[in-house]
Amino acid sequence: MKLHTAVCRNKTRSTRWIMLMGLTLMCLALAGTALAASQQAQTGRLVDAQWLQQHLNDPKLVIIDASRTKNYLAGHIKGAVSCSFDKEHYLSYGIDTSYGGNDLINSPTDPLPWQDGPTPYVQKVMRSLGINNDSKVLIYDDGGHFRAPRFYWTLTFNGCKDAYILDGGLAKWKALGLPTVTDIPKVKKGNFTAKPSGGSQIATTDYILSKQFKPEAVIVYAVTPVWYYGPLQAYSKIGHIPGSVMVSYPDYFQKDKTWKSKDELMRLFASVGATPDKEIICYCGGNPAASALYFTLKHVLGYPKVRYYYKGSTMGWLDDPRDLPLHTYWNQHLLRDPYFVSWWGGQRIQYLVGDSQVLTVDVRSPQAYQAGHIPYAVNIPVRELVAKQGVDPAKWAQVLGDSGAADFKELVIVDDKSSPDACLMFWLSEYLGRPKVSLLNGGMKAWQDNKLKVTDKPTIIAPAKTKYDVAIQPAKMRAKPQAAKRLSNPGQKPDFLGYPRVYIVSSQQEQKLPFDPAGAKVVHIPATKNFHEYGVLDFASSLIKLYEDAGVFKQAEVVCYSDQPAEAAATYYALRTLGYPKVMVYYPEK
Repeated sequence: MKLHTAVCRNKTRSTRWIMLMGLTLMCLALAGTALAASQQAQTGRLVDAQWLQQHLNDPKLVIIDASRTKNYLAGHIKGAVSCSFDKEHYLSYGIDTSYGGNDLINSPTDPLPWQDGPTPYVQKVMRSLGINNDSKVLIYDDGGHFRAPRFYWTLTFNGCKDAYILDGGLAKWKALGLPTVTDIPKVKKGNFTAKPSGGSQIATTDYILSKQFKPEAVIVYAVTPVWYYGPLQAYSKIGHIPGSVMVSYPDYFQKDKTWKSKDELMRLFASVGATPDKEIICYCGGNPAASALYFTLKHVLGYPKVRYYYKGSTMGWLDDPRDLPLHTYWNQHLLRDPYFVSWWGGQRIQYLVGDSQVLTVDVRSPQAYQAGHIPYAVNIPVRELVAKQGVDPAKWAQVLGDSGAADFKELVIVDDKSSPDACLMFWLSEYLGRPKVSLLNGGMKAWQDNKLKVTDKPTIIAPAKTKYDVAIQPAKMRAKPQAAKRLSNPGQKPDFLGYPRVYIVSSQQEQKLPFDPAGAKVVHIPATKNFHEYGVLDFASSLIKLYEDAGVFKQAEVVCYSDQPAEAAATYYALRTLGYPKVMVYYPEK
């Protein structure tokens, strides 16, 4: 009995000791986690109002208000110094000239606006704001804007290692019930020494040209659709740098003007292919808005390879003596003009290389084709063949291969004009896994309007007999059906980065979906709305407005439907030119 009691007591002590040690280890772990979180808050460049309250009495703290002058004068955080024009100079004949963020650091001599002045000039400005070499600088603006990131970029590029941005800016500060003042503090001149960083943060025009259309890099435009697609013409040309994608800076922020969560932002950038493994080049119209993009990628998301097209952005691009182009469609290469087809799909290239890399595919009826067609075009009457064999991948691979559609060729689709039938062939080709497909914008009408040659002689499709044989050579094509291009089972759940699905009914008269949309948004936009009445695709600016006004947001998984597949394909094609990342055609299994 005594032995049993002693054993029990020993077990109890052991249990208590184990529990005590476990509790101690847990506390140490929690303390370590708290310390790590605290250190992260100290080293992260995006801080909240609580952080600022905790540092208000830090003698090394300098608070910079980057909002426009009139906003600063209306109320600001106590102790904040404005980096915009002062109250005596922000009005010119009654006109507000303050842009905010980089008013004072703008070069007085650069022919392009919004460019930083020379290093001594920037240093003088920073000192006038009371910034020292050992200062801790907190920058804010009205919230949800690029003004604070723009000043932050110049400050840190010139050597400041201890700079932060207030998340949500003044809007969030006031929403929390925190006080503002209108008195302007006296500033003691600082001793900041500007030491510009190396070039790894900057992208020049030549650097962008070297990275254009390269898979390892993504060029991102930070402004809104009216700039990217047009019709806004702020410069000598409208549009964007060819090959660039758009993630507008207002989309980085929530309604309360704080940055969105990392998960939301990661999804947003992933939707345009701007993932952390890529090098990202940020630009905008003149360079202010791109700073918000740079800060978001570099300091909110922690992307390792980010560059800023600092010198002028679009203005710098257009200022280049090489007369560099801008595009308005996201995927401009999906529209070809008659002269592209005449050269790359014509006789000279055909006999120079033996088998051209461009194949013109005429989708009209055999009778229309025989009456007159583009030289070297092959005839694939898509409407008749789809009615006969559906979209069976193996059968279509045979048709295309027999017509000379080798895998390395770009197929340029032609109809009487840009039409649903041409778009049906476009969608079908992409569904089969063709990497390069486009439309002749305006079709045969555009070809003839440009007074280019038409022939009634059939195109010869045969194996080459000589080195410079002009016959189109038949090929073996292996279909690679792309599930992401076709929805055959409406019960399949959306799978594009967690974004919801939107159905677009493309018929002329509104139709009911032949299945339950399961709560997804359904809109009716007739396929004819995508084209001008004279047979070319509508302007990119008109198309993006058409779809955005209907509630078809850019990151949606879009499914195009009509009881006539060609109409659904026309919507598919329009959305592809606009850069919608996930678009499908509903075509059920027969």
